[in-house]
Amino acid sequence: MASDSPRRPSRCAGGVLVRAQAATEQSYMESVVTFLQDVVPQAYTGAPPADEKEKIIWVRFEKADINDTARNPEFMELHSGTTDPPLCLMIGYTDGMQIWSISLAGEAQELFSVRHGPVRTARILPTPHISPLKIDNFADKRPLLGVCKSTGSSGTSPPYCCADLYSLRTGEMVKSIQFKTPIYDLHCNKHILVVSLQEKIAAFDSCTFTKKFFVTSCYPCTGPSLNPIALGSRWLAYAENKLIRCHQSRGGACGDNAQSYTATVISAAKTLKTGLTMVGKVVTQLAGTIPAGTPDEEGTPHSLSRRSPHNPGVVTIIDTHNVGEGQVLVSEDSDGEGVVAHFPAHDKPISCMQFNPSGKSQTHPPPQKKKGILDAL
Repeated sequence: MASDSPRRPSRCAGGVLVRAQAATEQSYMESVVTFLQDVVPQAYTGAPPADEKEKIIWVRFEKADINDTARNPEFMELHSGTTDPPLCLMIGYTDGMQIWSISLAGEAQELFSVRHGPVRTARILPTPHISPLKIDNFADKRPLLGVCKSTGSSGTSPPYCCADLYSLRTGEMVKSIQFKTPIYDLHCNKHILVVSLQEKIAAFDSCTFTKKFFVTSCYPCTGPSLNPIALGSRWLAYAENKLIRCHQSRGGACGDNAQSYTATVISAAKTLKTGLTMVGKVVTQLAGTIPAGTPDEEGTPHSLSRRSPHNPGVVTIIDTHNVGEGQVLVSEDSDGEGVVAHFPAHDKPISCMQFNPSGKSQTHPPPQKKKGILDAL
């Protein structure tokens, strides 16, 4: 009996298995096309596969418990070397999504597949860090998959306004978090689940999924990420809509609109002079020298200058362990609780951010404004 072709997907207990194949003279692009043709599911009815292929709308490698070397000591070899853990590949289609595990030998094993309409984003939630004072309410359901699809659990909510959490162990939905505005992305670590909305961020505890804090001062971008954020093991970076001088940290970019230190001192001196002038006028009015109804010529410009417009390219990094509960607010009236850094990164809106393995934040300007990558902190 002839063996199955290594290119042809086969059924097994855990789902579709795409076997490894010998190296060929294919070009790089031909290899990518062949792999995508292999992993895109076909109708297993015995008939030849149809010519129509499912449309892929996003692809991402995911880090989860299955390929976490800290949770899986078997990835470590005995002779001080390391062996690479399997890659976890997530593919989003126009009518659902799939999760694949790709081993070092090159075999692709289907771990999860669902077909209930388009999925905007999905994340495999890592097992949370449990402190002595916390209890994991979903320990018997993990691992969990967070999904934002076109239709929520209720079926009546607007598109992409629900973050549904599914148990990969039982297949059931264990939690649904609903919002009034669409969700653009999900981020998670061992402590929180972060939901990215338009100009807003909401963070939830990874054990109970109750709201921990929220941010409402994000600066939107035209794409590819409409609300770019970066979540590390503890820090959260996002694009702030305004630069607050009293919280500005060292470093960052100094563009045409950014003031130098000397200009800042001069501006502060002008503000102090204006304040003293206003106090003098009030005292004069009380003394009866100037009528109380006399218009203040500097009053309107001064009040408008305090309402500074939004500044693109500003980054705020917060410590998610120290921000407390409620709204995270970076303003002149706040003490900046939990703020690690606040600086201008670019003179244009930020399109994406990412913490590199060392923990340093990297930001990118929009595609039309190509500049270098900025390492912050």
